[in-house]
Amino acid sequence: MDVQKLLELRKVLEEKISKLQEEVKFYTALLEMLDKAIGEKSFTTAAQQISKTEVTAATKPEAVEQIKGRGGEVYATAEVYDNYLYIRFREPVKLDSLFKRFFLDKFLQKHRDEDAAEARRGSIKQDEVLRYELEEGAEGEVAGIKIYNYRTPERRREILRVLRWTLEKVYSG
Repeated sequence: MDVQKLLELRKVLEEKISKLQEEVKFYTALLEMLDKAIGEKSFTTAAQQISKTEVTAATKPEAVEQIKGRGGEVYATAEVYDNYLYIRFREPVKLDSLFKRFFLDKFLQKHRDEDAAEARRGSIKQDEVLRYELEEGAEGEVAGIKIYNYRTPERRREILRVLRWTLEKVYSG
């Protein structure tokens, strides 16, 4: 090959590299725009969250279940909503009891950990991880609990079953 042909080949390669670099810049800019749009869509402000909560609070429960002991005594009432349970206890439960040590710290935490692992793998969104809010009664007591993102009827039944067992132990002891 003569030098002229080599120089032409070099020029063609430089032009191709330049075009490819422009394409990379274009696709990088597209990715940045997508990331920004995803971030804006997935982030909820406190005001948006409050309005969602108000809408949810205004809805009626799909079902209301009584959590009863073996003797038929009612320990709590559970309102079942699409994505959360609202449970009101017959009488407040002390936070330093089996309720906290077993139900909150072991049972619900196990489900939270499982959901967090699923969220890290991408199977579920971070806002679908099980969480709960305690409704405080007198000092050191809980009057109720909201359990969000129970996700499946099986899990809901398990939560209510384990809560029944826990309340049976708390109220009898």
